[in-house]
Amino acid sequence: MSEKNISQEILDKIKNTQPKPRWQFLLKDYMVWFLASTSLIISSLSFSVVLYMFIDNDWDVYASISNSLLEFVFLTLPYFWLIFLGIFILIAYYNFQHTKKGYKFSLDKIFLASLVINILLGTFLYNIGLGQAIDDLVAKKAPFYKEIINRRQHIWSRVEEGFLGGIVLAIEAEYIIVQDIEGNTWTVSHFNTTTPDFVKLKIGQPVRIIGQKADGQNFIMRMIMPMRGMHWMEDKHPLPPPMMDEKNYGIFVVIDRK
Repeated sequence: MSEKNISQEILDKIKNTQPKPRWQFLLKDYMVWFLASTSLIISSLSFSVVLYMFIDNDWDVYASISNSLLEFVFLTLPYFWLIFLGIFILIAYYNFQHTKKGYKFSLDKIFLASLVINILLGTFLYNIGLGQAIDDLVAKKAPFYKEIINRRQHIWSRVEEGFLGGIVLAIEAEYIIVQDIEGNTWTVSHFNTTTPDFVKLKIGQPVRIIGQKADGQNFIMRMIMPMRGMHWMEDKHPLPPPMMDEKNYGIFVVIDRK
């Protein structure tokens, strides 16, 4: 085929080409902006969960859980939510680059802007309780929550190692009844506890207990504290509002039903 014929064929194709209507370009641009904005919102929600899990961590007893602060941080980091956060920041960056003027901005500027937005919006979402709400919802729905998403549940399920987390079902003078995270019921002796501060307990309250397992379903308490975070446990045994009566057993104050 001669050069003249090739040129003529190209000109014919150009003449027969119909320009795309303006609304198609606008629709594409709006869709890219929508995906970028949605990715930023999802990553901000992830940041609110990371912040919630970081603040409500077991900082008060980290020395009992691990050998050092650094080991404790690595043990309890919310890796799942951090990865989730990173993925949606990358998705937001990818979509923003494909906006009309996104190519003008470098990777570091887009990443920094996304990070600032995530911190500001994520902190706001945490303050209004969305971080906790998302963690509670995932805890109830995800079967792999303890193993992958929130390792704190795994930590307070290690009864053989002396870590028991659960709900207070009954309070007596020399023991309390606790149902653990897995649904097992334990008789926890507290008459020899060395818990330094007075702790107020009530039926239906989530608690963290450090001690040692005895025979059968018995557990000897060394320390007891209210559960930090993992608020979904409060719904594990919904109870009607009881009439409260404070009693002092000399070890800690309990609030019991009349």
